[in-house]
This record gives sequence, structure tokens and C-alpha cells, in this order.
Amino acid sequence: MKKTKMKWMVLAGAAVSAMALAQDSENRVTVAFSNPNRPRVLVVNQVQGSVAVRGYNGKDAIIEGSHVGERRRDSDGHGGMHRIDQPGGMDITENDNTITIHGDFMHSSNITVQVPVETSLKLKTVNGGKISVEGVSGDVEADNTNGSVVVTDVSGSVVASSTNGKVTVSLTKVTPNKSMSFSSMNGTVDVTLPADTKANLRMRTDNGEIWSDFDVKVDGARPSQSIDTREGHHRIRIDKTIYGSINGGGPEIQLVTFNGSIFLRKK
Repeated sequence: MKKTKMKWMVLAGAAVSAMALAQDSENRVTVAFSNPNRPRVLVVNQVQGSVAVRGYNGKDAIIEGSHVGERRRDSDGHGGMHRIDQPGGMDITENDNTITIHGDFMHSSNITVQVPVETSLKLKTVNGGKISVEGVSGDVEADNTNGSVVVTDVSGSVVASSTNGKVTVSLTKVTPNKSMSFSSMNGTVDVTLPADTKANLRMRTDNGEIWSDFDVKVDGARPSQSIDTREGHHRIRIDKTIYGSINGGGPEIQLVTFNGSIFLRKK
């Protein structure tokens, strides 16, 4: 395993020599995949800050980071002195054609990565920013807790989720026979698919509406029921999930939100 640690963006000399990378500037490095002829994977785990990934016509990963912080005056009476925030950083490893980036746990930072177009992604952030993906071909997993997920001009399969934020996905081509999922707890789910996409649909919103310009064949089967007889009460819950298909059916595509509407668009 090849590994380096960056502190916006200072690299230890020993790590530089051990890892196939080049420091292009104080906040940008280029990291090589160990075998360009094999499938590539990029993994980014953030706690505080945004993640942006874009495909480009190259063979390496170009990683940039920016520290989110400002100098603030201290109100506790330190003689007019101001506090200077300490810089954050990130850990980067490359192992078996997978580049993994861990953002700094204690500091907020924005991570931007350019990757070869044919790269699969696993992206996660918790606070302080959105996840955005553009122009890649592969399997994309994007999970944001407090922020939106935006995926555009992607070919492959996508699993995208947000707890508090909108999920917007536009696919130019879908991987045949592969299921996909798009979900939010508090936010709109807006998905655009190629017109010839074949899929079985599972759609649900508790507080919102469902719209589509596909010719959706809705399954007329009776919704499932859940019966709860605890504590002397008899409660029947009707599942509000809508089942259907487009273009004759295919792998399952799930679109779910609790507070928000669902839009399924034809590209």
C-alpha cells in the first residue's frame, strides 16, 4: 500500500518518494493508479466539507483541497488579538488500483478530484457541503448526510442518498441488468434516464407527489399491509409504495423520499 498525508498541502518527503505522485502546487497533487489497464476506484470519506469529482481525459487522479475557515476576533479580551485557525489535511492511499482519501476529522475542507472517465466512485460526506459528480463512467455511490447530491453526465449505475438534501441525477447511459437507488429523507428526488431505459420501478413519497414523463405501467396489485396488534391496539398500515415498469421492465430502480416530491424524467 502506498500512502501519503497532506496538510494543505504539505507532503512528507519520505511519503513522496514512496508513492507515485507529484505535487503540482501547494494545494494540488497528482496520484497515479498502480495499473491503468485495470478498473479504477476512487473512495472519498469526508466529515466536514464538500466533495466534487469530475472525469477528464487523463490516467491519474488530480486532487485539490481547500481549507474552509477564517480568522476571527476573540471576544474574551485577549488584547485585540485574533485567532488563526489551524490548517486541516487529508490522508491519501493507493492500493490495488483504489485511491482512498480521508478528509480531516476536525477541520472543514473542500475536496476536488479529477479522475479518468472510466472510474468508479464511493463518496461520502456528513456536514458542510454537497457531493457533485460529472462526466464519469462507472459505478457511483454517493451518500450525503446534511447536503445535496448532484450527479450529471454519468454513464453506468448510481446509488445516491441524502438525509437532508436534494438528490439530482442525470444518466446518459445505464448499465444493463443493474439495480439503482435514489433516496432522500428531507428533499426532492429528481432523476433523468435515457428514453430507452428498461426498469421495474419502486417509488414512494410520504409528503409529496410523483411525476414522470415516461409511460409508466403501474402494477395494479394490492398494496401490502402491516398489522400491529401490540398493547391492545389493532392498527393496519397500508404501504404507499407504487410499483411499476418502463419499457417492459428490467432491473429495479428505487426512488424514495419522505419529505419531498419525485421527478422521473426522460432524457
